[in-house]
Amino acid sequence: MVTGAAQRGRGRWKRAKSRRKLERVAKNQGRNAMARNESVGGDPPDKLLLSALKYWEVERDLIEERLATMRSATAAF
Repeated sequence: MVTGAAQRGRGRWKRAKSRRKLERVAKNQGRNAMARNESVGGDPPDKLLLSALKYWEVERDLIEERLATMRSATAAF
């Protein structure tokens, strides 16, 4: 009986220690990811690229509207 209680307590200690280690590793990985993002994100967004993305977004919406209109017209027949 005494050994069972000792083992349970020891297992709890090991879990707590490994949990702390995992938290520390996750915290360090977050710092590394932030450092990488800061070095890449220094340039302002390209205006031409943003303009092209907006254009294609509008085109896609228009195409989807046309397809929806065609589907509803064929469903009515």
